[in-house]
Order: sequence, then structure tokens, then C-alpha cells
Amino acid sequence: MKAALVTAWGSPPSCINTSDLPPPLPSQLQLKVLAAAIPRVVQLRASRKHSSASTAVLPFDPSIDGVGIDEATGQKYFIPTLAAPVFAERANVDRSQLIQLPAEADAVTIAALANPVTSSWMALRCRTVDGSCLHRTVLILGATSASGRAAAFVARLLGASRVVGVSRCRQTLDCVEGLDERVVLPPGEGPWAMPDSVGPVQVVLDYVGGPAAIRVMQAVKIGKEDLQYIIIGGLAGQENLDLPMRMVNTRPIRIMGSGIGSLRREEISHEMEGLVGAIVEVAAKMEELPFEVLPVPLAEIHAVWGKEAIMNKKRVVLVP
Repeated sequence: MKAALVTAWGSPPSCINTSDLPPPLPSQLQLKVLAAAIPRVVQLRASRKHSSASTAVLPFDPSIDGVGIDEATGQKYFIPTLAAPVFAERANVDRSQLIQLPAEADAVTIAALANPVTSSWMALRCRTVDGSCLHRTVLILGATSASGRAAAFVARLLGASRVVGVSRCRQTLDCVEGLDERVVLPPGEGPWAMPDSVGPVQVVLDYVGGPAAIRVMQAVKIGKEDLQYIIIGGLAGQENLDLPMRMVNTRPIRIMGSGIGSLRREEISHEMEGLVGAIVEVAAKMEELPFEVLPVPLAEIHAVWGKEAIMNKKRVVLVP
């Protein structure tokens, strides 16, 4: 069986011949893998720079999720987060973790959208105080990113009354679907005023971090509820978040992190059926995907891995 594995830390995954999988246990189903994406989190896992891979040993499959098919029945399944290594031709997966997909679901599209949709779904369902954004205003910092664009749809699916997008680029922000209001973050790192039209914000999904996060925390209007500030990504590229003590002591803000490393396995399992339904719905409703999808044969992973011109602009999906 062919699989794409990291065989030395610091080196990219390479497609190698491995032993065939053993027959699946009675509790498992062996699937032919149809598609598995390479989002940023997978790239970080491959270099052991993500918390979910801190104890990984070589050889290592850095994949997180994918789509497979039961060749005996033709049924397609979503293979959930860390349920099985999927940078391979086949995977043995616990039946209890598999989620059936509609026959018409496109495996490559579902795999490409899985990580962006998962990021906001898990944040809103598992990191908000009552697991809901129903009738609340959700502000997305980094709304023009792939995950930010998907978050606009997810927030709406989960009942948000208003969805506000914040980004530095007006032209790109105008192209984001599903927003009630678009706010341009001005250059610099100093304080700024959130437009009054935004009104009170209850939940922030932050894909940026860094100084932009502090500026948003200081600028948003907080109503009767505490502001739930959920940090998901770090597009600013800064490891640390410097919180001004004056702000922390004077503003009712609850700061939470959300990601594979902070989510418990039972939380992921509990949300999986609803999450996969959301992925399918977002795929159907989005007029245009938030990125160009590039299917790549498993054997050619070396041709795209580490190529910033490709990985930063397209969502690469391995097709075993």
C-alpha cells in the first residue's frame, strides 16, 4: 500500500510503499481513501510544530481527516478528525466514528472544506458559554481567509442574528458572502473606533491574533452579555498575544482558544454528525469556494509540499 509519510523531522512527507493494512476488526470498516486535504494545520503537524503532533513518532502521517468509500456498498463516508491516518490508499476506521455522506457529495470538495468549516463550527459549539450563537452578533476577524469565509456560513447555520466581517482589504472583503456588515481594519496598531452600526457584539471568531486582536477587543461594543472572544488562528504570524492589563480589568471579555489541541476527543465525536451536515450544506450553498482546489495524486505530494506559491493560494487535496 502507498502512503505519504514523514520519515525525518524537518523533511516533507514522501510517498512510499508500506505494508498492506491488516483486515479490519469487527468494529472497523476498511475504506478506500478518496480525498484528504492539506490545510495549514497538517503542514504544522508534519513538522511537529502543532500541539496535536507533539508526541508523534516516525514514520508519521500528518493528516487530520478525509473522505473514503466502502467499495463493497459504494457508500461514501467522512473520516473525522484524527480517526485514522488518511494520507494512504486505505484506512481502517472505527464504524462508530464514520459519518455517511450523500451519494452526490463530491469527495474532493468535502475534503477541501472540512478544515475551514470545522474551525468555526467547533468554536461556536464547544467554546461559547452555552454552545450557541443563536440570536447573537458574531464578528469574524480575518473574514477574507478561507476559514473566515466559511465561518460566515456556519454562524448563520447556527442561528446568528448578524454576522460582521473584519479585514484590512476592502476589495477582498466585499467579495465575502454571507456578511451583514463589512468593517475595514485601518493600518497601524493603535486604537480605532468600531462603526456604531455594528452595535453590541457577543462572539468574536479570531483567525488573525496579534495586535489586530487587541484592537478588536478594545473597539467592540459590549452589551448585556460578556464578550466571548475565541482565538482560532494566527494569520498575523505572532506567537504571543500581549493583553493590556487596563483592558482586561475594565472590559468583560472571556478569552478562549479553539483548535485540535484544545478540543477533547469526546467533544469532537459529539459534534461530528452536525459538523459533517454543515460541511455538506456549505458546499451546496456557497456560490464560489473560498479557494481554488487543486487535486494532486498521492504519489506527487513532493511536487506541491513546501511550494508557497501553491500551498498559500490553493487548497491542495491528495487523491490516492
